[in-house]
Amino acid sequence: MCIGIAWFLPHSVRAKVQNQFCGNCHSMHNSQDGETVIDDAQRHLLGQDCIGCHTGRNDGTSATPYVYDLDEPTYGSNTLAGGNFYWVATDGEGNDTKGHNVLGLSAQDQNIPAAMPGGGAPGGTTSCANSCHLTLAAEQTAISEFGSGCEGCHLDVRHHADDPTDTVVGEDDGWYRFLAGHNSGAGSGVEGIEDDDWEYTNSAADHNEYLGFVGTHTAGAGFHNLGNTMTAYCCGCHKNFHIQDDSGLWIRHPSDVVLPNEGEYSLYTTYSTEAPVARPDLSSYTGPSATVTPGIDLVMCLSCHRAHGSPYPDMLRWDYDRQIAGGGGDDGTGCFTCHSAKDDS
Repeated sequence: MCIGIAWFLPHSVRAKVQNQFCGNCHSMHNSQDGETVIDDAQRHLLGQDCIGCHTGRNDGTSATPYVYDLDEPTYGSNTLAGGNFYWVATDGEGNDTKGHNVLGLSAQDQNIPAAMPGGGAPGGTTSCANSCHLTLAAEQTAISEFGSGCEGCHLDVRHHADDPTDTVVGEDDGWYRFLAGHNSGAGSGVEGIEDDDWEYTNSAADHNEYLGFVGTHTAGAGFHNLGNTMTAYCCGCHKNFHIQDDSGLWIRHPSDVVLPNEGEYSLYTTYSTEAPVARPDLSSYTGPSATVTPGIDLVMCLSCHRAHGSPYPDMLRWDYDRQIAGGGGDDGTGCFTCHSAKDDS
């Protein structure tokens, strides 16, 4: 069974499935002695779906990144870079505000029904019916060759491809975390440098590296105007969260915008995995850097949010209720990583 990967893959080959029996994951004909082997075989003849293989507890020895725990995980300790679906899953806390609702784990988010004007995703304007842009919690039928649920985001999964951890992962390797785009032409996907244990351990010098691009902020964004960035990918469903109003003022928190090199922002110079930044160019990077350079590095969507889920509303990386200006709450963390002067008493 596919979940057996977690037991047999050595730590050193996490980036690529190798030296394993094909039958650990696949059923070739799905029959034996005239009987069906797997009652519900998945695409690519897999014995389980994405969630089936990626359910478990991260303990530092697993060769599989687990994104869903059956028991509440310890946030910030074993939840990896994307967080965890536990807090949004029906069998977990089941709070729609605390993660992406994904097929097989949770029902449609009741706060943003798919029938709402402009589409289901906040900030979205898609009109593509029955698609992942409206909800990840239902079977999509808009594009027959695409999957649903997790595959609504991870479009180009290549578990057999090399996945380097010291150079930029791009199109040749299936894109960063298999996050590919569609309807944008060739070369649409996320580029980045992957941490070798998906940030199970993390520090200023041990983390993912994300690509960013300033671009313009006067219209809905995507790969066409933000390049191969994480924010461009998020804008595939949330594109209006990237724009300013007509006067040029921000009406929501900026994303893919350069961190100012003056005032309170200039003090953010040591990388924080609680509020990560994006880099305008990763071509010279051979791994993670502990340095943040105001005036060059950028704020992005993942500076504030977890991609899968967190124990906090809106999938935030920290407890917003503890962000109290004037020296209260969590000193120097969360919002105050960038807005350092706001924490002064």
